[in-house]
Amino acid sequence: MHLLPFAAGVFTLLILPGPTNAILAMASQGLSTGRAIALLVTVLCAYLSIVLPASSLASSFLRDHPLVSQGVKLVSAAWVLYLALRLWGIRSSGVIETVGLRQLAVTTLLNPKGIIIGLTMVPPPKEMSTTASIAILTVVVLAVSSIWLTIGRVILGREKQMPPFARRCGSATLVAFSAVLTFSAVGG
Repeated sequence: MHLLPFAAGVFTLLILPGPTNAILAMASQGLSTGRAIALLVTVLCAYLSIVLPASSLASSFLRDHPLVSQGVKLVSAAWVLYLALRLWGIRSSGVIETVGLRQLAVTTLLNPKGIIIGLTMVPPPKEMSTTASIAILTVVVLAVSSIWLTIGRVILGREKQMPPFARRCGSATLVAFSAVLTFSAVGG
């Protein structure tokens, strides 16, 4: 039975800091129950829309076309850098700007963790049913996303506006992730 190793592997990868987790932590500013549910559903749908095709269709294509894989990493890096620069430039003018669902969805769709899970971690159907894989992935994504929302809530508190120091730290973190993705793509 491969359920526990699959769940543990996916949890270990997803719990690591990354662009989606950083965005989730920042999105916890002014969090309501409805917004939390919308954020969780957005992340889940984005990961499923990457992991399922990658695990069933893209494996051989990406192996045969490494430039496509590098391109995905570079697009991911550019998107994360854009978010970092945007976050850095937010003025503390009293206007409340929260992370949008679209930003979270695009960030998660471009997050290499989804491709890694789909290409290397999802057991073949002969070892685990597709339904079981989807169920485990769903539970793990929702658990990890909830943890990162909680981390953001603890760091940011219940403020309606993100403190400037937290914005700058979040921006610097996203720049670091962008650099890692860029070096990963360029370095092969």
